[in-house]
Amino acid sequence: MEQNSIKFVGTNEKLFTRTLIEHIDGRQSLIVPETHNAILLKDGQMLQTLSSGKYVLSDFVDLKEEPDAAIEVLFMSKTAKLKLLWGTPQKVNLYDAVLEEDYRVGMSGDFDVQIGDPRKSYLYLVGAAEDLTADALQERLQSTVVSVLEEEAVSYIKDNNIRFNQLSIAKKNIAQKVLKSLSHKLLSEYGISVFSFNIANIIIDEDDYKRLSSNKSKGEEMQRCTNCGQELLPGAKFCSNCGEKVVNLKCSNCGTVNEKGAKFCVTCGQKL
Repeated sequence: MEQNSIKFVGTNEKLFTRTLIEHIDGRQSLIVPETHNAILLKDGQMLQTLSSGKYVLSDFVDLKEEPDAAIEVLFMSKTAKLKLLWGTPQKVNLYDAVLEEDYRVGMSGDFDVQIGDPRKSYLYLVGAAEDLTADALQERLQSTVVSVLEEEAVSYIKDNNIRFNQLSIAKKNIAQKVLKSLSHKLLSEYGISVFSFNIANIIIDEDDYKRLSSNKSKGEEMQRCTNCGQELLPGAKFCSNCGEKVVNLKCSNCGTVNEKGAKFCVTCGQKL
């Protein structure tokens, strides 16, 4: 019986693997491992989506009507992950409400994905493809990622009154908002689960940075919490919003507010 069993062959590094089964007989079975789901295809049409377990192939094909029937099996991994890169092809327009000035930034980073809905992933991403590489998936998802990023970044900066020189401490919170929205969108549209999203770089346009920096005295504002961005009352030792201990990370040389734990200013190199 073991000789008549069709099993997954390969490593669990790819999002999916194709296996063609020709000349099915009534004794052949399909074994789907715990690490995968399986989609049965016949003549380019989906017959069934199967979870892990053992199945008799003749249950899905009428061998009397089609004695030479062939079935293709897509083993769709539950756990294989791809790390994808993203970057804004054009600079994102942001707004400093204190200075009442627009400015432009470029952003880049990475995110990790895996198959969340095998059926939807097949219909809207895999199709007839023999493989789904990180490069191909990046290209397919790039516009969606950037669209969600721009919407969430603009929203967070506006709602929290984030200054142009506070972007470095805000990027973690922006990334969390992007992760939540992107996860929902990619799962509903492509069957892809997103389980991490990272903003590695936020770079302000050089001319805009010089212009904003020359006007920053116009926007001298209250100190903000390094954890949540909440404005702090003069002399406060703890944030009234999240309880974080107040740490002064504002550079005495250029005024940039640095990330928690920084020892030197990210803008001018001044020791904090």
